[in-house]
Amino acid sequence: MLTIALEQVHFHAYHGFFPEETIIGNDFIVDIYVRIPATTPIDDLSETVNYQGLYEIAAALMKTPRALLEEVVFDISREIKQTYPAVQQSTVTLRKMNPPMGASIRNSMVTLEKQY
Repeated sequence: MLTIALEQVHFHAYHGFFPEETIIGNDFIVDIYVRIPATTPIDDLSETVNYQGLYEIAAALMKTPRALLEEVVFDISREIKQTYPAVQQSTVTLRKMNPPMGASIRNSMVTLEKQY
């Protein structure tokens, strides 16, 4: 299996359950890992997953506010599989930096691992 990944992609977005989160927004970090079969050396972009495409998927979906981070990681995972049918496994992690919880917390985090 071949792993293609993006790590620590930063976004400012408006996901959150509380009304102020949808107004003020927050900083988020996304990590995406996908695995495809690799039985022979790959020498053409059409034979792999373009990580620019992974970024574009994440960027587009981060623009749509969701109440729950779980919704966002499911949307990203679904779109990755639709765009890149060869993907056999994906892991999408979404971190909300400094979540508004009245305490000093670096981040909250949701990770979705899928086998297709």
